[in-house]
Amino acid sequence: MVIASLVRKDLKRIVGDRRALIVNLVLPLLLTTIMGLSFGGGLTGSSGISAIPIAMVAVDMPQMMKERLTEGLQESDFFTVTWADSSTADAMVRAGQVAAAVVLPEDLTANLIDGKDISVAVWKDPGSPFKSGIVQEILTRMIVRYQAGEAAYNALWPEDRAGMGTDTEDGFLAEDYFAGDFNEVWKRFRNADNDPVLQEAGDRFMTVMDHQVALSDALSVEQIKLTVNDKAPAGQAAESGDVNLFDYFLPSFAVFFLMFAVAAGARDIHRERKQLTLQRQMLSPMTSVDFIVAKWISAALQGMLQLALLFAAGAILFKVNLGPDPYSLAVVIVLTSTAAAGVFILMAVLTPTEKIMDNLSTVVILISAMVGGNFVPVDQMNALLKNAGQFVFNYWANLSFNEVVVQDHGLSEALLPLLILASVSLTLFVINVAVFSVRARRGGLA
Repeated sequence: MVIASLVRKDLKRIVGDRRALIVNLVLPLLLTTIMGLSFGGGLTGSSGISAIPIAMVAVDMPQMMKERLTEGLQESDFFTVTWADSSTADAMVRAGQVAAAVVLPEDLTANLIDGKDISVAVWKDPGSPFKSGIVQEILTRMIVRYQAGEAAYNALWPEDRAGMGTDTEDGFLAEDYFAGDFNEVWKRFRNADNDPVLQEAGDRFMTVMDHQVALSDALSVEQIKLTVNDKAPAGQAAESGDVNLFDYFLPSFAVFFLMFAVAAGARDIHRERKQLTLQRQMLSPMTSVDFIVAKWISAALQGMLQLALLFAAGAILFKVNLGPDPYSLAVVIVLTSTAAAGVFILMAVLTPTEKIMDNLSTVVILISAMVGGNFVPVDQMNALLKNAGQFVFNYWANLSFNEVVVQDHGLSEALLPLLILASVSLTLFVINVAVFSVRARRGGLA
């Protein structure tokens, strides 16, 4: 009865603070919207990173080759391609119309055949470092693969490269052979019977292509196979779909603002001390256990209400996944809220004044957010952050939300972080009761 009365009193105060409710609900949704849209997500919960706009510059590449290259790039769903001259591409990058421009050198085809050095330039938009970095990374990997293939080719058939790029005894130059557009090259090749020099060059080219095909076939043989499968929950058909970025961002921001909300609720202990209501309560039949239980329930319920409303709004606005079943997300919300309540009630019990607790809780929240996965997704944190994060409750909360919301797993897959959250809640509850009782006996709460 005493506990219920104390909880009702605290909940009335929480509900009456409309400004705090708006801040704790609106800010996480606003930040989630900004982050999701920044990385290409849509308000309907559409996936991943949107196609990256790039400009391609190639002075003398035949139109047919441009069309094939454009089709290949756009079919990957990674890029949208615009062909432009160098000045136009430069202006597009500077204006932020494309994330990057890829500038191919002149006489690219002839240089490839001749085995000459090739210089490919990437002009990046500094205002879009994430997307332009993806362009650079993909292009770097393509070049590495090409260089590996060239090294293998030269080791197997060094005679194919001998004399290329220089005048031969028959007076043929590869750059002459590939001069002009695609139609001109093709007509020249088709009429090679009338030109013995060109015919020999064509035979040489066919030999090179045969070797390239043979090498490609050899490299395509998989001696080591990697199989990657997405496992859907039992009874659920596996469907291919894009990752909803809001599934990542909403839980992390929700837990971040949860810490501020629960800390504000725990600071109510200091306000009651200042207003002498705590002292009057201690003179009643209420015990230390009653008081801590009431404060713990009040703070935890505030956290549960905030998280439940945020996820409900996220599901409506951003199609955030609410888990594979009706209860997994609810369990994570409850254990996250109880653990958070235990952490900040302990701060309130230990600190002598509200101002000191305010400063301490802000520092703890920011450090916990950095190492606990609120600023960087837990599955992308480096080893140092992961090791440090294991000492803060929100790391395990973010792991649990990641399993249920992002991975769509049930409680069994999230069992370890949930057990740790439950252990943290229970341990901190016992510690809070013991510390509060000792401070009350010694007059430290007067």
